[in-house]
Amino acid sequence: MPPPTPSLIIFDFDGTLFNTHTSIQQTITLTFRSLLKSHPLPNESAIKSQIGSGAGLADTFRSLYPTPETFTPEIEELWIAKYRELYAAHGQGLIEAYPGARELLENLVRKGGVVVAIISNKGVEAVQTALKNNELDGYFTPGLIIGDKTPGAKRKPDPAAFRDVLVPRLREVGVEISGDGEGVVVVGDTVADIEFARNIGARSCWCRFGYGDRVQCEGLGPDLVVDGLGEVGRVLEE
Repeated sequence: MPPPTPSLIIFDFDGTLFNTHTSIQQTITLTFRSLLKSHPLPNESAIKSQIGSGAGLADTFRSLYPTPETFTPEIEELWIAKYRELYAAHGQGLIEAYPGARELLENLVRKGGVVVAIISNKGVEAVQTALKNNELDGYFTPGLIIGDKTPGAKRKPDPAAFRDVLVPRLREVGVEISGDGEGVVVVGDTVADIEFARNIGARSCWCRFGYGDRVQCEGLGPDLVVDGLGEVGRVLEE
């Protein structure tokens, strides 16, 4: 028997709806250049590996920092604040929606009966700005965009962003979604997204065109695989 039509689709942001690789990589480099001038910049492959893992900013900077054991919470706060300042000034202009994003969202809205949300390891403000700049903000209810600093949320693959934040918010707007993930599909590009889907009991739709490590993602056996956003609507009906 085919799976039921999803009632909730949770999108990742970076590497799924938007091509943000250049903006993230350049902003990480700018942050190191600004705050750690006496050390060599991290190489591109190391940054790429962090982006591909779906790690949040704190874990990314700790991993790339010359002495990770000295990366204190105070340093973490400073670095994240600087990154977001630089991203707003220099990174936003470098990102663009992937081909098919607008058509996919338009079709989902037109079809009706499907709620769309975003759960990202990115900050909510950066997500909202990118959506607005690309005229895609009208497809998402602001309260259904959850980021790494949203109260009650934890970074994917932890299920808290879904169970403790998104489900209650949906109920506030009259949408009943089971907390066990029934009728939910997670669309994302990294190991963190596939594991997040598994942790909340949802189906996973892996975006092979994104930043995730192909071997690792394939090894997790995602339920659905797409090579472009234009394929998402079709595979959800399979």
